[in-house]
Amino acid sequence: MDIDKSIQITPKSKRNGLFLIVLGVILLLSSFALNNLFWDQFKLQLMLLMFSCFIILLLGFGKYSEPNISYNIGKDTITFHHRFGSWQINWQDIISLGEVKANNGLTVFGLPYIGIKLNKLDNIASHISPRLANKLLHEQQELIRLAVEYEEISSAQAIINFSPYPLADKIIKGPVAAWLHRTEVLAIAYGYHLFLAEDSFDQELMNFLSLLKNCQHYVKQNTG
Repeated sequence: MDIDKSIQITPKSKRNGLFLIVLGVILLLSSFALNNLFWDQFKLQLMLLMFSCFIILLLGFGKYSEPNISYNIGKDTITFHHRFGSWQINWQDIISLGEVKANNGLTVFGLPYIGIKLNKLDNIASHISPRLANKLLHEQQELIRLAVEYEEISSAQAIINFSPYPLADKIIKGPVAAWLHRTEVLAIAYGYHLFLAEDSFDQELMNFLSLLKNCQHYVKQNTG
């Protein structure tokens, strides 16, 4: 494993977005044809069909607008790119990587995320854009809901905390502070601070996890 040259990963969601756009266009054209034939008999149903087509198209364009590169993996850092911004972490900040799992009391099952446990939040606090922090607060709601349902955290902990977040040398405010508080809560529930969604990379989850672990091993072996 040689990452002296960066490894670039493309998002699976972009490919899914193209599929949704094509599907939406086909359904929309079909609905226009059906309107000409059956509008008088099925007005409500055809209106709902057209509305669904527009929703599919909007979802498709949203996914397709993601950056062409979602992860840039270098010898010093990992950078995540999103249409709402980016975050960056140093390899030295990573304690462990693993498949995110949940426990419902009867069985342990995997979730569609790779988790990253950090030894400190100082660096990422300075290297995440506020818009992305705000977006992640909403994207991670399902993780929070499951954690409450399976009693990993309390309902009070699930509430977004908008208070300033103190670091060693400064006070963080705004959406980044709220996201840092949320990150600590998710670490209590799942043992990880960062969550890489399965649709943000173009390969099987375990394959990408293996790639990241190999890169981490390479960095450790070639540092210092």
